[in-house]
Amino acid sequence: MDERLRKHVPGAAAKRRAESEGIDLDTLKRDRPREYMMLSAGEALRAAPEMAQIAGSLLLAAFPDREVFRQPLVGGDRLLVFPPLLADELRRLDALLASLVERPEWRRRHAFYREVSDVRGRRRELALPVSAADYRAGSAVVGPFDDRAAAEGFAVGSVSEPHTCDPFTMNGTWFCDVFRADEA
Repeated sequence: MDERLRKHVPGAAAKRRAESEGIDLDTLKRDRPREYMMLSAGEALRAAPEMAQIAGSLLLAAFPDREVFRQPLVGGDRLLVFPPLLADELRRLDALLASLVERPEWRRRHAFYREVSDVRGRRRELALPVSAADYRAGSAVVGPFDDRAAAEGFAVGSVSEPHTCDPFTMNGTWFCDVFRADEA
């Protein structure tokens, strides 16, 4: 058994998941180590489909001693890391992802990286905005818009409860952050 596994103590979330599914973590660690690592991994970030591969590669390059897993979600992937990143490593990841979205090829496409806090907790997001023409429903960053009035006009005409919209600027361009008001 690899040293990381041998020394690893599962966190409370992994224990709750294992208990809810009737899984013995010691047996899982010994007999199916990849599954144990996936169950015990910590979320590093959520990435839009267009950015998930590059985010995964960045995680592997920045933290070569870690295992990286991609869990498909609606609208992107959840990138998990085993063992979970520590606070100083998360700050390093923040800096790397912030510099990634400043690269010309991503800046042209209005890529963004942010940390979101809501009733579900805190999470990091790496994504591209959805154009107003392509927006259908749900939470998203929508834009770009020519000005604040256009962003506010979009919100009035296209966003319905339980969602709401906050117009904001990024790199001098207007967008709408559409989110569930009851989860803010």
